[in-house]
Amino acid sequence: MENTINELSADRNDRKRVRHKDTRIVLVVIAASAALALDAVTPLGLAVWLLQVGLVWITSFWANRRQMIAVAAICSSFILVGFMFSPKTGLAIWIECSNVLLSLGAVWAIANTCLRQRAAEEARIKTADELAKSESTVRILSGLLPICASCKKIRNEAGAWEQLEIYIRNHSQAEFTHGICQECAARLYPDIVDRSP
Repeated sequence: MENTINELSADRNDRKRVRHKDTRIVLVVIAASAALALDAVTPLGLAVWLLQVGLVWITSFWANRRQMIAVAAICSSFILVGFMFSPKTGLAIWIECSNVLLSLGAVWAIANTCLRQRAAEEARIKTADELAKSESTVRILSGLLPICASCKKIRNEAGAWEQLEIYIRNHSQAEFTHGICQECAARLYPDIVDRSP
């Protein structure tokens, strides 16, 4: 019952966040449209396109990848439309075109920087999660282990003596496989093992 209530509450909060972001997008589009209208009635010599660049910059603080690209595309198209419809001032065409290119470059530079920052942050979070998972799965034996000098059994926390292999298997993720070294093979099976180098 309590889990169901928590799930419903989490679902409601997620929907609120989505609606809040959708509201932000709508407000950005309205502000971009207002900047377009202002740009269309002012001469090209005024840098009204800075409002569009400012909107992209403000959006970079909260938008996800898809929203950032959408806002940058909307603002870029509004800059171009504003350029086409704004009254001409008589400046050289190359100055007017360079202003538009500058504004488009600024919009996409901000968007690109935001997207790279988001990707780096996501990679950092993913790496931190993987590190946390690996730290939780790795078990390291540390400290002093009381071991019998003769049979090599280890005294566990309860005071009982366990085989070395069993103790390590129970207190780490190591598994054992058995073999025999050359010296022991020669000592235990002298007639089978050839002692020549």
